[in-house]
Amino acid sequence: MNPTIDPSLSVRVANFSDITLPCEHQLSFDGEGPAAIVRKIRTYADIPYIYVVSKQRADQVAPLLSELKAIRSPCFPYALICIDGADVDFQDPDLEVIPFASTDPDAICSRIKEFAAGRFRFDESRLQTANTGPLPKSVDVAIVGAGITGLYAAGRLQEAGLSFCILEKQGRVGGIWCRFANHTSQVNSSESAYRLIEKKSRSNRDHSATREILEDIARLSEAVSSGLFTGSEVERIDAGQSRYRITVTRGGERVALESKGVILAINDRVGTPREIKWTNQQAFRGTIVSGISNDAAGLDWRDKKVVIVGMGAFAVENARTALIGGARHVTVVGRRHGTVCPKIIDYLNFATPYDEQFLHDKKSNLMNMMYWKKLYDLSGATQPECWMGKIKHDGHTISVSDIWFIGHHLKKIETVTGEISTLTESGVVVNEGQRIDADIVVNCVGFERNAPVVKKLCGYEQVYNNNYLAKDFMYLADAFIDSNAFNSLFGSSVLEMVKFYMEVFIHFFDSPEYEAMTATEGIEKLPVEDRQWSHYIKAAMALIRRYPAIHEIARRQVDRRTSNFLQIHDLPAYIAENKREWIDTHTVLAGRPVREEDCLPYVFEKLLP
Repeated sequence: MNPTIDPSLSVRVANFSDITLPCEHQLSFDGEGPAAIVRKIRTYADIPYIYVVSKQRADQVAPLLSELKAIRSPCFPYALICIDGADVDFQDPDLEVIPFASTDPDAICSRIKEFAAGRFRFDESRLQTANTGPLPKSVDVAIVGAGITGLYAAGRLQEAGLSFCILEKQGRVGGIWCRFANHTSQVNSSESAYRLIEKKSRSNRDHSATREILEDIARLSEAVSSGLFTGSEVERIDAGQSRYRITVTRGGERVALESKGVILAINDRVGTPREIKWTNQQAFRGTIVSGISNDAAGLDWRDKKVVIVGMGAFAVENARTALIGGARHVTVVGRRHGTVCPKIIDYLNFATPYDEQFLHDKKSNLMNMMYWKKLYDLSGATQPECWMGKIKHDGHTISVSDIWFIGHHLKKIETVTGEISTLTESGVVVNEGQRIDADIVVNCVGFERNAPVVKKLCGYEQVYNNNYLAKDFMYLADAFIDSNAFNSLFGSSVLEMVKFYMEVFIHFFDSPEYEAMTATEGIEKLPVEDRQWSHYIKAAMALIRRYPAIHEIARRQVDRRTSNFLQIHDLPAYIAENKREWIDTHTVLAGRPVREEDCLPYVFEKLLP
């Protein structure tokens, strides 16, 4: 792969013409009927689509577009390049129709690249807002932070008819997605469980890319722009008899506003990046980069030996980026082995039905774990030390990556437990003994927690496990990931937690029921810095058991999410797409065609019955 080409600009071309195009990632159709074309296209759902349409075959396209739009498939194209006077009878605001006079193959491919460069390179100036008006003196709810949680919360308050303002200290919106994500980042959860916007024509791809999430963030910020104030740093939140007083520094001046309620949308788990400097670091003759904030953008990975330090989600992401970029070998150095699951396990965690207690059938869980463990065994990847007693180590997330297992099968990646004791001219030394050669060292050692910020802002030392700090005052943020965190109705998605608790917040807002609600069996207080995923899972179940309205909120949320999953990716379609990508990934990592019989076995087809 050429390092000067941004992989986020890759597109798949569905060629509805008789012209042979010199394009990568191309699908052609020779005599297939409509149903076969739909199946084939849906099997290639990993990158965005552009269709090339000739006059002679234009009548094939409109019915296909209608069928893909009906299921909001990510295979619904971004553009039709209509050559030779082709006319497709289909109108959609999310589809650009580009008449193109030339039938020259090279010219058509150049036009495709030109469109991709303009459409799939996100303009980060869209994240900068300039609300020059004064802060309101009073609102129903003040929201602190304009990341995805704060923006989503504002949108729900707006729908509920409640006034709000979002106070963001940075000059732009997007939170950790604009500060720390890389262009190559992907959501560490399946698409339907991390859906910010219910789109009409085309949902984001599974494990959505940074560009898709930033586009959604920009749309959300535009929808709530009248109440969004960047460059506004909250200094203090004080409780009065019936309202909260928020002191804000804006434009060098200190101002105040009042609100009935407050939402702290400040990420807890991802605070300030941890700093690290290794002994003898200056002697290393290779390249040292951070694994966040596009620090590795443009790096030439080809034929390089790479050491990645850390084993969280960013480390696994950087391993994927290096391997796809052509790295010769990747060594991941961590204190312990984090848990990595293939995409289909995460998919099944959401798509499998829940019972009335919002739990999965134990037989299904056991079967999924059996295939997951078998994949570890077949690939040669090292299982987490906590297996099988716990699914993951406390504090670790579960990273989702097929490439992790394929890379181990191809002997392109390995893990080493320990800590780097020193750097040498040619690599690193682990545990004061093991030498590992490296051309590139990637620092992915994680982040400090943000919990202390809460006490500084408002003085509350404790929080209820249902995220309330006080009446109409909610700390709505990610938390420490403890054991069994993902075996709940929220699955692996913090956004699903946010959606549920926003409905709780609105339901109990300005209500005399608050005191009785916090006295519910299962609702308890804990120190702010001790807040964990299992706490707000336990509190959610307590509210669901006590309040029929909350039970109905949870049921609607789960049913809608499951419907979204099965609408776009029913199990046969998901397995077909996942297996195709699985086999193709072997070819990408090996740098040569790999026969299916030589690939890491795709064991999940056995789940179909």
